[in-house]
This record gives sequence, C-alpha cells and structure tokens, in this order.
Amino acid sequence: MFRFALVSLVFLVASHADSFSNETKYHDGRLWDVIVETCDTEGAGTDASVYLKIFYESGHDSEVFNLDNPSRDDFERGTRDHFKLYFKQSDIVNMGLFWWPGFSIYQSWCVNWVLLLNSDIEACFEGIFEKWILHYRDPPTYATKFHRLKFADCVHPGPAQAKRRSYLRYDDVIRNSGGS
Repeated sequence: MFRFALVSLVFLVASHADSFSNETKYHDGRLWDVIVETCDTEGAGTDASVYLKIFYESGHDSEVFNLDNPSRDDFERGTRDHFKLYFKQSDIVNMGLFWWPGFSIYQSWCVNWVLLLNSDIEACFEGIFEKWILHYRDPPTYATKFHRLKFADCVHPGPAQAKRRSYLRYDDVIRNSGGS
C-alpha cells in the first residue's frame, strides 16, 4: 500500500512539473523602469489618464498599466516621465499606448518614444512612436518601430535613425586584445 502511494505521488509530481515551471515563467514579477518622452510640439502634453499595454510572446498574453505618478504632473510637453512597474513576463514582443478622457481640455497626446529597462536581466526594449496617440481606449496605438536594444544603448536613446554603439567593459577589451 505504501509503495503504491509513493509511486502515485511521484507520478503526480512528475506530471505537473511542467505546470510548476510555467507558473514561475509566467509570473517572474520583475521590476522594470518605463520611461516615456512626450513630443515637444504645441499641444503634445496631456492631462488624460494614460495607459501602457505590454504584449508577451508566452501564451499571447498582455498586461495594461495606468501610468501615473501621483505627486507629479505627468506627460507635459517635451518632458520625460519615469515609472517603476512589475511585469509578469520578460518576453515582450510589442507595446501600445492609449488614454482615457478626464475632466480637462488637454487630452490629446503625442509621444516620441518609450523605453522598457530591466537591469536584473539586462533587457531593454525601445518603442519609437513619434506620433499622436489617437486611441482613447483599448486597443492601443502601437509603436511605429519596436525592438530590443543592447542594455548599454538604453541609457540615452537617440532618434530612430541614429547610429548605435556598443560599449565594452575594460576586462572585455583586455581579453579580446590578447592581454593578460
């Protein structure tokens, strides 16, 4: 009887091992830095409620986040706003933005770009918008270009057509030059 119970328990754990590993994969709960640059053109800022939608590869899943720093006036013309958000996955494939009308006349919004950075896994995603966010609800306005960058290139993103450089640590330069 004991042997049957032990074999049944081993079979049960083995058959559910994949679901346990998927659960941690789908809910890694990493803290990401989200930086949004509002265009520097007339009427580009907004007082509306702003939302970021992140799309993941695994399970074709997505999440929506309200971007709001309660102690600041976010999304003013020509400014960059910084948010800290927990994403449930790190296999990001796209992003979109939308807004919801508030009680203000300043509700149009133009966005240059959005950066998603995670220093734990050295991941950086850049969404180039360079356009007005037209949707006032979900589905969002998608980035014109969306791609993953080297983490070092995320420190200060340039325009979409800018040349990208990668920087090496001192140890890498010595190792690659044949030095000791």
